[in-house]
This record gives sequence, C-alpha cells and structure tokens, in this order.
Amino acid sequence: MTGKHSQDNSEDYRIKNNYNSNKKKRRTQKSTNKIDIAFRILALIYLIITIVFYISVVKMDMLPTLYITIFTIAEIIFTIAMLVGLAKKHKTYKLNILCLIIVLFISSAYIYVSNYANATTDFLGNVFQEVEETDDYYVVVRKASSYKEIKDINGKELYVFQVEDDVKQEISSKANVTLRTKESLNDLGDNLLKNKLEAILVSSSQYAILKEEVKDFEANTRIIYTATHKVVTTASVESQNSKYNVESGIFNVYISGIDTSGKISNVSRSDANIVVTVNTKTHEVLLTSIPRDYYVTLHSKKAKDKLTHSGIYGVSETVTTVEDLLGIDINYYVRVNFTTVIKLVDTLGGVDVYSDYNFKGINGHYFTKGYNHLNGENALVFSRERYSFASGDNQRVKNQQHVIEAIMKKVLNSTTILTKYTNILNAMEGSFQTNIEQKEISNLVKDQLQNMSSWKIKNNSLTGTGASKSTYSAGSQKLYVMIPDATSVQNAKNQIASVMGE
Repeated sequence: MTGKHSQDNSEDYRIKNNYNSNKKKRRTQKSTNKIDIAFRILALIYLIITIVFYISVVKMDMLPTLYITIFTIAEIIFTIAMLVGLAKKHKTYKLNILCLIIVLFISSAYIYVSNYANATTDFLGNVFQEVEETDDYYVVVRKASSYKEIKDINGKELYVFQVEDDVKQEISSKANVTLRTKESLNDLGDNLLKNKLEAILVSSSQYAILKEEVKDFEANTRIIYTATHKVVTTASVESQNSKYNVESGIFNVYISGIDTSGKISNVSRSDANIVVTVNTKTHEVLLTSIPRDYYVTLHSKKAKDKLTHSGIYGVSETVTTVEDLLGIDINYYVRVNFTTVIKLVDTLGGVDVYSDYNFKGINGHYFTKGYNHLNGENALVFSRERYSFASGDNQRVKNQQHVIEAIMKKVLNSTTILTKYTNILNAMEGSFQTNIEQKEISNLVKDQLQNMSSWKIKNNSLTGTGASKSTYSAGSQKLYVMIPDATSVQNAKNQIASVMGE
C-alpha cells in the first residue's frame, strides 16, 4: 500500500508539474505574442509617418527630379528594412529593439521635416493667391465739429481733390451732398482746419500725405465714414509677355515697401523701391535702389509725380513707371508693408544693422555709427529716416539696403532656419504679396539645389538733387522731390544690362 501511495503521489506531482510548466509556457507565449503585436503596431505607425513625410516632401515640389528619384528609391529600401526588422519574428528581440531605436529617431526627424514642408506649402499657397487691391476713402471733418455720422452732412458741400466714380456714388447714396473739387490736396487740409470747409473726402493715401504736409492735421480731424474702392489698373505685370522670366534664367523683380500697416491689399505710397536683377546662368544678383521722391512720369497718367506716389494707383502703376524710367522689363513684383518688417525682425529676435552715422530716430531711439542690434520697430525707423542726413533720401536708400542685408544674414543663419523657420513664414503671411507663381519659386530652388553655386550680389543706388515741384497726386501745391541725375540713371541701365547679358 505504501508503495502504491508513493507511486500515486509521484504521478500527481508529475501531472501538476506538467500543468505548471504548460501554464508557464502559455503565459510566456501569450507575452511573446503581445510583444510581437506591439512591434507590428509600431511598424504600422512608422509606415504611416513615412508615407505622410514622403507626400509632404513631394508636394512641396522643391527637389530636382534626380533628387526625388534617389530619395524615393532610398526611402523604399530603408522603409522595407525597418518594417522587416520591426515586424518579423527573430530568435531574440535584439534586432527588433535596435530597429525600434532607429525608427524612433527617424520618425522624429520625419515629423520635424514634414512640419517644415507643410508650413512651406501652406505659406506659398496663401502668398500666390491673387489679391485684389483696394483703397479706402475717408470723409473727414474737424475734431471740434458736431458731425458724427455721414448723414449729418446732408445738404452740405463735400470737397475733394481726386476721387473715383464708385466712391462718389457710394457717398451720394449715404448723404445728399454737393461734391466740389479743389486743385490742391494741401488746400483741402489747410482750409478744413481753418474752418473754411466743413467736410472733405480723401483717399487713405491722400490722408497720409496731408498728415505729413499739413501741421497737426491728424490731431485736429476726425473720420466719420469710410468707403472702399476696388483698384482697377490699366497695366499689368505679365512675365509671359517678356523673354525674361524664371524659365529663361534672367529676370527682374521689383520690391515695393509700402508705407502702411495692416492689410497688404490696401494701396499705399511705395516707400522703398528696389529692382532685383537676377541671372541664374552667371549667378549674379544686382540690387538697384531708387529714392522714393524720384521725380518721374507716371506711366498711365502721363504726368510728373514722386515715385512713391505711384503706389497710390496700384502696384502695376509703380512697376510700369519704373520700367519707363530704366528702359527694362520687370517681370515680377514683391510687395511688403511695415507689418512685414516689424514681424519678421521681431521673429528673428532682432537684427544687427550697420549705421553709417550717429543719429536720432523719430521714435527717440538713438542709432550709433557701426552695428546696432535693432528690434522690429527700430529697424523700421532706421530704414525710413531721411531728415537726419545731408543727403536725405540717398542715405535712406543705403540704410534700407543695410536692413535688408542684416535680415538676409540672420535668416540664412543655419540655427535660425532650424529653430524659427515656421515662425518666419507665419510672420510674413498676410503682409506679403507677389505675382511670382509657386512653380517658378520651385524651379529656382531646384536649380540652386542642382548647381549649389555661390552668388555674387552687387548694390547700386540712383541719385539726384532736391527740388520743389508740383505733383499729379497733390495738385498745384509744390512738394519736395528729387530730380533724377541723368548719369546715375544711365549707369543703372548699364549695370542692369550687364547682369542680364545684354
């Protein structure tokens, strides 16, 4: 009996041991299956991240065909290798873990690059939308006047200098007024302040001129109504009508810095005027700066005015006027305003700008000769100042070039590009307008990536002498202008022709 009992115990122990062993194996197998599933899920997530990354890069359309081909092949091979390394069962998990570490690192890089690519695509998509230019017109009265709304001037005379027909119609629909015309813009402002006129109607650009020319105009007046005019230009900037364009590798870009903040669609005076001549074959760039007060013939008006005032009639008026002045085709334009400068410089954390002189800005900031670290507001003040210099507008043009150079240096800094790229794009969105097409930007980038050539950048500035002349946009009232120096203009023509290979 004892032997039989011992044998039964032994059998029970064996069965129990086998049961525990099988249970442990099942538990281990279950745990292994969970790990395998986890790796497969990670492989799927990695595949999704890779697809999103690939689509983002291709959609951006900035890489040459050869680069895209190499990139695609390398991406397919690498992705398959990582997927196999992650998802396939191996004797140990060492290879899976190694692939997981690589995938985590690569996925982080893919997400980072995808963010940059998508930001670029979104920015370019917004920038290259056609923008309809507008101009606001103000009904202005004295601040001490009892008139609060446009209906309050019913039965009164409303004086104007230059006004568009659609604005006249809108005003007439709001109040029964008699429109009277003055031959001088300044007379409108002067007579309003002297209580000789009860109300005037001026465009936002005319209003800006009156703020400069008539003492305390803004402080002693009030706007009681605003009408919006859609600017219709008779001339257009069409690169396809010229043999010079991005496709040919030789072209001109006009940069207009308008003296306003807010919506880029608002027409305004062109405060900064730079013609950028590009030759992608010789890798030369020439920046030709033109003083804002240059006394030129407006293209569509056939009348003399300051170059800055051409912007009142739309960007194409400025472009065609400069074409007439320099005898060139300007294929593209880039239009920025005060908001662009302030946002961009502040986003960059300030820029180091070289000053040729010691001077005090209109905001009280003191600039010293040499390099100055400037925020957005001070960079704008620096680029606009002219009264502190004997050469006036000629020095302002040089200061604008100093600011552009400082911004380019900061933007092209590798650390800045890596850490602030999307912020830079966000800063420029909404205050940047151009007629350059997205595909043309892509072609320029592709060409640079293929050739990786260094560029030679040259600067040139037109000069002239100060005078007092009447202008089309201000009427009989004489304003400060700069009479172009014929030698300077001819020299600019020669330099542009040289870069263009003519």
